[in-house]
Amino acid sequence: MKRQKYILPLIVLAVLTACDSSDAPIQHPDSYDNITFSAQTQKLITRANPYEAYDTDRHPATMGVFGYYDIAGYAALTRATTPALPNPIFGNDITNYDTATKTWATTTTRRWDDYKGATSFDFFAYMPYTAGAKVERTDKNTYTLSVPFSMPTAAPFISDTKEAPIICVKPEHKEGTDATGKQFTFERIVNLQFDQTLTAYNLLFMLTSKMNAIRQFRIKSVTISGEIATSGTITRTYSWTNNSWTAYAIQWTGITRQASTASPVPIPYKSYGTEAYNDDTQTALITSSGYTQWGSTFYTIPDAKFMPTISVTYDVVFMDEKKEVITRKDVTSNIILNKNNFPSLTTGTTAMINPIRILIQPHYLYVLADQDAYTGHLLIQ
Repeated sequence: MKRQKYILPLIVLAVLTACDSSDAPIQHPDSYDNITFSAQTQKLITRANPYEAYDTDRHPATMGVFGYYDIAGYAALTRATTPALPNPIFGNDITNYDTATKTWATTTTRRWDDYKGATSFDFFAYMPYTAGAKVERTDKNTYTLSVPFSMPTAAPFISDTKEAPIICVKPEHKEGTDATGKQFTFERIVNLQFDQTLTAYNLLFMLTSKMNAIRQFRIKSVTISGEIATSGTITRTYSWTNNSWTAYAIQWTGITRQASTASPVPIPYKSYGTEAYNDDTQTALITSSGYTQWGSTFYTIPDAKFMPTISVTYDVVFMDEKKEVITRKDVTSNIILNKNNFPSLTTGTTAMINPIRILIQPHYLYVLADQDAYTGHLLIQ
């Protein structure tokens, strides 16, 4: 038995050595032969932040892909009825994520070996997939990727980043083979990075210490009303110069807006797990100890004309033997989200989170026994 104990590893070693022999062909998974993709997405807040790995919980579930070989040789990039004007590899193909391989594959499979003899490959992409996206040659060695987009729900905001559109930083370029069809030597996976196309806002509230010494605020609801962008077309232009791609700024064109004045849009309650939040009543207690966020971060189409009115409904309370006593109920105060009130806003810029810090301080205040006559006035810090 002891002899067998030592012989077995030797047999296994011999088998492994034979498999690793330079005489045996290297075996790759089937996906190695197919054109597949990987994705990294831009972290929010600013475009200077690094990129992060794709996450099914936070990023779109589908990708639209365009792919070309020898792109400069085609006068037209969109598929025509005449085969002489083809869309060589992918033409806005739906691409899905494989959680097992952590790669993306198109519904219609394309193999690298189908394009032996191609001298170069270039791939454009965006998320999530939408019909009507296209790549057009807009100038010599210049191409524009355009993607129509509409807010996916009746509300003109997105709170789930899985619905937020993103677009490739640059096309991915790979050098091909010569006419003899020699084996491709490049990395077989097309590695793509994506930039955010929306802008975002956080609503943060805090009391002045003067107010907090007497009363506190319990926010019950927040709504937004005004002209709000609901659809448009995302465009990004890329140029091929000095054997590399240059990307230009993301643009939004053809923006349409809806007036939500008659039906203000609520920013739903969200708990952040601190004592400020009451999940039973879905309210947030605002004090002078620091800023408290109301609701999730919400995302909008970048629009310089975004100047809605924020309406805050709250109770005025004070603490009596560790119990809240309401001194005024269902008070509503308004503030306009514009450059006068918030000079640092970047409403027309993509990939930004704008913290809207609202400092609540007394407009006038006097106390009558068990009830005050406070009128809320929202001022800006």
